[in-house]
Amino acid sequence: MPFATRTDLLARSNARRLAQLAIPADRDMVPHEALRAVIAGADLSVYTAQDQASLTLALDAIDKALADADAVILSYGIPATVQTTLLARLCSTIALYYLQGAEQLDKPETSAYDAAIAMLKAHARGDSNLIPVDPNAVVVEDTAIITSNQQRYGVNASVSPVDW
Repeated sequence: MPFATRTDLLARSNARRLAQLAIPADRDMVPHEALRAVIAGADLSVYTAQDQASLTLALDAIDKALADADAVILSYGIPATVQTTLLARLCSTIALYYLQGAEQLDKPETSAYDAAIAMLKAHARGDSNLIPVDPNAVVVEDTAIITSNQQRYGVNASVSPVDW
């Protein structure tokens, strides 16, 4: 399952901006509401053949940017099975950065991307943890077993309440 979907990307941007970024410059712009509707699951057949082709290209560009963002997140040691709103935001931020590709990037857009990558790097170093705690963790005989990145606590550490 991907970290973010088209709908997540739309929620963190807007249809007009996504249409501007995802529809190739050599194609006529489709109404941004058409892109919003198609992302929500509307049928492409209600649009003209030219708009259908542009929307198909836009969806393909969005899917590629999301897939690239997923690959970046995976490369920092986040398992593909982890689903959180924070990871959806990071994935969307990275995907929007990739969609902007050849455009002149503004400082806020570059800063958002840099912050997302910095957060992933902090996770990889063990300075932060982007993987939620397992709610089904079992406590056995008042002993907590902490497993973390080796740089932080060592491989495994057992702590009993007496040690606190």
